[in-house]
Amino acid sequence: MAIDWESISTAALSLSALALLWFILRLRQRRLLASTTNPFEYSGEARNPSDLMVPDAEALTELDRLLALRSDSDE
Repeated sequence: MAIDWESISTAALSLSALALLWFILRLRQRRLLASTTNPFEYSGEARNPSDLMVPDAEALTELDRLLALRSDSDE
C-alpha cells in the first residue's frame, strides 16, 4: 500500500488555508465590533478650528524652513 504524498500534502495545505481564512475573518469581525462600540468616533474635524487660523512662532519658523528648502530645490 503506497502512501499518496501528493494527496496528503494537498489536504494539509487546504486545511491550513481554511484555518487561516477563518482566523482572518474572525479577527476582522472582532475589529468591526470594537469599532462600532467606540463612543469616540473620529470625525476628521479639528476640535478648535479657530486656533488653526492663528500661527504660533514654531509654525512660522517651520514655514520659513520649508520655504527655504523649496527655494533651494528650485535652483
